[in-house]
Amino acid sequence: MNTLLTILNAKFIHSSLALRCLYTACRRQGVAVKTAEYTINQHAYDILRRISKFDADIIGFSCYIWNIEMTCHIISLIKQVRPQTIVFVGGPEVSYTAEEILRDHPDIDYVLQGEGEDMVPAFLQALARGEDGMAVPGVMGRVGGQIQGSDAYQEVAELDRLPFPYEGQDFSLLDHKIMYYESSRGCPFHCQYCLSGMNDAVRFRSVPLVLQEMEQFVAAGVHQVKFVDRTFNCNPAHYRPLLRYMIDVIEDINFHLEIEPGLLMDEDLELLAAAPKGRIQLEMGIQSTHEPTLQAIRRHNDWPRIEHIMERLLACGNIHLHLDLIVGLPYEDFGRLRQSFNDIYALRPHKLQIGFLKLLKGSGIRRDYGGDYRYDPQGPYEVLETTWLPYERVRYMKVFEDVFERTYNSGKFTCLLSYVSRIYARDYFALYEGLTDEWLALGYDEQALSDEGLCQFLWHCCRDRLGLTEEQQAVAADLLALDMQVCFQFRYHAGFLGWQEAPREETDAMFRDEEWLRQYVPDYVFTSWRDVKMRCRVWPVGRDTLDELRRYTAVPEGGAYILAEKRKGGVSWQIVPPKHRAEEL
Repeated sequence: MNTLLTILNAKFIHSSLALRCLYTACRRQGVAVKTAEYTINQHAYDILRRISKFDADIIGFSCYIWNIEMTCHIISLIKQVRPQTIVFVGGPEVSYTAEEILRDHPDIDYVLQGEGEDMVPAFLQALARGEDGMAVPGVMGRVGGQIQGSDAYQEVAELDRLPFPYEGQDFSLLDHKIMYYESSRGCPFHCQYCLSGMNDAVRFRSVPLVLQEMEQFVAAGVHQVKFVDRTFNCNPAHYRPLLRYMIDVIEDINFHLEIEPGLLMDEDLELLAAAPKGRIQLEMGIQSTHEPTLQAIRRHNDWPRIEHIMERLLACGNIHLHLDLIVGLPYEDFGRLRQSFNDIYALRPHKLQIGFLKLLKGSGIRRDYGGDYRYDPQGPYEVLETTWLPYERVRYMKVFEDVFERTYNSGKFTCLLSYVSRIYARDYFALYEGLTDEWLALGYDEQALSDEGLCQFLWHCCRDRLGLTEEQQAVAADLLALDMQVCFQFRYHAGFLGWQEAPREETDAMFRDEEWLRQYVPDYVFTSWRDVKMRCRVWPVGRDTLDELRRYTAVPEGGAYILAEKRKGGVSWQIVPPKHRAEEL
């Protein structure tokens, strides 16, 4: 029988780990399948056309909150043009409500509940023998129009039995996609908005096997591996050898890990301090700092420990730190949400992701607090309103999140926002609230805005909205100009800030004297004036700005200029004094 396994990914850059796990498991058991990946951004008819070209007798779909509605639509189209095709579905979005899925979607023939590496090959083998497949544990379907079969959720007990998901993979085909990998399944925690901690069992792939598979990523020149382990650091005997390997790798590669910060010990912090810059990204789910909320979702945040951990990690300067906040949790009204934001922001993460609660099927919140929520009845079941947070506040937070994503999380305005944030240290939320209010007042929530327009918007807010003094505005202008030069690599002119380069009569002597300039710009070589103009910018800054820039770099005695140089990896900058002043000193 001709079998196709497929999925609708959320974005083109994503690659499906589930599809690869199923494909390699089937191949190892002698079951021939083909795979295909699409995205929810493609037109349904285009996906139908592509799927129909496989001429498949059996089609299996992997279902998640982001694709369930479109997946069901595609299935209905398939049944219109190929009614004889057997369609089955699996994945977390259907594993807890199999009977409901079959009842509501008559075009779906079977639902496979749980982990599929054993179940899918056994199911396909049963169909090949002419059976209905429902003798396989975890399979539910129809017989004579009646829903029958097993409702038992299936798990693979021994993860080492499973093949490497990328076995035989041509990694060059995934060069522009995120690579996902798991070294464990399950979670020791029981967060009520999540399905990963449904039981206490955490299953691990053995360390030697994981190391062997990580070496394949490294040998293939993969740029980033994103671990999907729900709590990567829950077992020191498992994760520490992996962490040591990641840190010691010579090749240029990045590992993204989801961790519980309170579980990090001093030994882990010492390990992480030794990592090359950019090697490790840590994502940590704080979610809320309101104790009644934490109790309701069965989380415990050891806040003093978290503060200590973040302080240590930030001091290392080599780890990208990503923290999470969820809007719409039980008992968190707008005031408490504001406080949770302020608490997490004060930890100074490189990224603070503002997410909106999803009422997942099978989750504790949906079961225990369903009456307190109004949410989208279709996937991804996102919160619209709660007993504690009216829709108008949720609607506002959507715009707030967009503005915050464009400004703070984009990493484009690091110097400016670090400075202005300290002015708003008593209420960081108020800073981004001011930006959001102005964003709405100008109607930018309903129109596209270029990067250059965003820069001008920030300066408008600094000058007219955020209540900065004239002295603070002068520093903000200098810092925004610096951010623009670094992030956009000289593409935009910051004339609207009053910015201009230093006169050539003041700077030509710098560029002519290679030996002198190498004190500040290592490896500097003068080539031609045309080259200098293309790759360098020099401009004066005020004394208050120099004091601020001491947070980032050394400021030499008599320093008055920023010298920015465009290199292969981006724009780097230094503070330099005028050459004649340096010689006088």
